[in-house]
Amino acid sequence: MKRFLKGLGIFLALVGVGIISAFAVVALLLRQEEVRVPDLVGQDIVTVVDMLPQLGLQPKIDRRDTSSTVPRDAVISQTPPGGSAIKKGRMVHVIVSLGPSDMQTPKLVGEHVRKADVMIRQAGYFPGNLSRISSDTVERDIVIGQDPSAGSQLNKGEKISLLISTGRRPAMLVTPNVIGKRAEEAATVISRLGLQSKVVYRTTSGTATDTGRTVIQQKPPPGSPVASDGTVEIVVSK
Repeated sequence: MKRFLKGLGIFLALVGVGIISAFAVVALLLRQEEVRVPDLVGQDIVTVVDMLPQLGLQPKIDRRDTSSTVPRDAVISQTPPGGSAIKKGRMVHVIVSLGPSDMQTPKLVGEHVRKADVMIRQAGYFPGNLSRISSDTVERDIVIGQDPSAGSQLNKGEKISLLISTGRRPAMLVTPNVIGKRAEEAATVISRLGLQSKVVYRTTSGTATDTGRTVIQQKPPPGSPVASDGTVEIVVSK
């Protein structure tokens, strides 16, 4: 009986060793079937097509795209990425560059808005949104920014938006109170501040003779902020 148990123990030990060895061999074989994917970005597609089969991988060109940074016929991107471990026989997908597109947005920054409009149309695009902002350094009606930026890939017929300078922000003044003054006197007060005046006449029902040509209303109201190049509208009785 003891001999039987001893023999059974030896047999089980040998079986365990065999199983462990089998797992080790399988794991080794599985590891041997994997290969490290090389970094293909920037490499010529002809080189890539020759290289991958030598590693046991299959190249697959998904599509070709324009690129302003990657030369024509070079790889723009790949899947799986470089450094990945995959099994032999698997495909490596790549996107190949067509080089820069003929359709690139022109440089419009620094141009007058009217010239920029012409340049946009001549390049095969359309003007998009026009936004304006004051600037202490860029003259009025000059392009400060554009979207998309110069040199961007853009399909024919799409739009380019512009940011235009309105020049320096005018200084702010306080609107004088000219209500009750004669029209000529009110206009003089407004002019001395460097402002423009606009006279609007209105017939009143008053009978007093001293109310003729008197300011009865003004816009902006007295004490309101007004740009130094602004206009004060005065309503004068007739």
